Amino acid sequence: MKKLFALPVIGLILGAVAIATEIKTTDVLPAKQQLSGAVVGCIKIALEKRETNILAAYTTYQNNNLAALMTRKNALLAAWDKTTKLELKSAISEVWKTYKSAMTTFKSNLNTSRKDIWTSYKAEANTCKWTSLLQGIDASTVTSEQ
Repeated sequence: MKKLFALPVIGLILGAVAIATEIKTTDVLPAKQQLSGAVVGCIKIALEKRETNILAAYTTYQNNNLAALMTRKNALLAAWDKTTKLELKSAISEVWKTYKSAMTTFKSNLNTSRKDIWTSYKAEANTCKWTSLLQGIDASTVTSEQ
């Protein structure tokens, strides 16, 4: 019984080893698919801009959130100085309404910034002929053949 189980397992292991030895990890890409130094440099510049702008957008978002929280805290403390229940309720309601509105605006601004940053990055990457290289098409040979 053990022999019947062991033989297929050994066969699978030997097959996996044989397949693994045939796979070459140092295969060179065809010339059409290789990235030139100019393209890599161009993409790196576009990538640097994108990442820096994303960091700036999130920093602005975070700073706005912190400012809104501070404003909310101070406004809530001031609301509790009101003398009547009606004034207190109205003041607290207004604080929360203002805070929620500000947070919605901040989130919307962040999303708009992110979309604009990515749109800009994609346009810059296209000028580097990145898309055509990924698809394995050399744009210079396509235009010269027409």
